[in-house]
Amino acid sequence: LSGFHPDLTLLSFLLWLSIAFIFLVAGHMYRTNFGIGHSIKDLLEAHTPPGGRLGRGHKGLYDTINNSIHFQLGLALASLGVITSLVAQHMYSLPAYAFIAQDFTTQVALYTHHQYIAGFIMTGPFAHGAIFFIRDYNPEQNEDNVLARMLDHKEAIISHLSWASLFLGFHKRPKQHQIPRAFSK
Repeated sequence: LSGFHPDLTLLSFLLWLSIAFIFLVAGHMYRTNFGIGHSIKDLLEAHTPPGGRLGRGHKGLYDTINNSIHFQLGLALASLGVITSLVAQHMYSLPAYAFIAQDFTTQVALYTHHQYIAGFIMTGPFAHGAIFFIRDYNPEQNEDNVLARMLDHKEAIISHLSWASLFLGFHKRPKQHQIPRAFSK
């Protein structure tokens, strides 16, 4: 059951048994065709924002997600991009094969390769999010929920991102003593 080591059979069995139990419980957490579990729509609608300062919270969000294929595709691509980036980090910091752990060039190449893949995948959520806001967004359905409040504050969000990026860019240039002699006067 557990490969080549005979002492690990009970440990391996208990590990897989506990994983199976967790998946059985998690499988009944959300409602399926059988009516057992929670409805995600009910969970989103019942959520009240802390202090009541965030408007209607998540009301109308479930129908917005279900009625827009671009919103769904954007969420799926964002999840896949983050997972790919995490895979790259874990392949670099926790190498699974002994020979990769000894070959630093291969490690860095695999890390860079998977980060490039994650970067290309992460362009998809922005494109499909923009398509969603142009084509499928319904202001009446999303009145005063988190999407509407984000759109109301988009100028402040963009300006803060802009000055933070400019600050980081202007304060990253090398000092005069760090420039190599070949490039100085």
